[in-house]
Amino acid sequence: MKVFPTFVYLLAGAVAAAALPAEKSAVFGMSKITWTGQVKPGEPAVSITGTAEEIYKRITKINPNYDYELGLKSPNSTVTRRDLEPIKKRATTSSDFTCAYGNDVDAESIGVGIRYLYSIANADCAAPPGVPGDGGCSVSSCNDGAGIFLCNDASSELHNPCTIVADNAVEVLIQCQSTTYNGGSSWTSYTHGQIFSLDHSWNVILNKC
Repeated sequence: MKVFPTFVYLLAGAVAAAALPAEKSAVFGMSKITWTGQVKPGEPAVSITGTAEEIYKRITKINPNYDYELGLKSPNSTVTRRDLEPIKKRATTSSDFTCAYGNDVDAESIGVGIRYLYSIANADCAAPPGVPGDGGCSVSSCNDGAGIFLCNDASSELHNPCTIVADNAVEVLIQCQSTTYNGGSSWTSYTHGQIFSLDHSWNVILNKC
């Protein structure tokens, strides 16, 4: 499927059974992710619950220098700005995905959520316990009705590096993107889908929120 240049720019600048039944996909009462990590160098880790955007804004309110000390612009950051080719080649996601799951959401809004996930990616993102077919899901991002869900099929709480959540969201965005021509020079891109971890113990979903 063709990936359009708009989203090359968007992402380069950003740096088992289905776990979330479709009828539950638009429920706003679902839990948000809990992020656990350092906000200031040398201080103990803290836990903050919210969407990636809410968490990032709380972090930078506590420590305005977070980006340069611990985040994306830190010399110790394990997260690098990516363009599409390195994304396609990396090994942190599986090839087990489906574009048939979920409902169309605006791809640019998903890109906004991905950028915020990468901004908090040097720490831990958690999802509640679940069971196969009815996972414990947390909303890691919800922008203009476009959601990124982290879903857990294991019976214990899931703790993943936030960068892996972002990487998997990028994979679905790339593989499951469609574009509608609106006339003139106007195009609108959409995406939705689900990608599973190698052991099928968790998955990431792009869907309405």
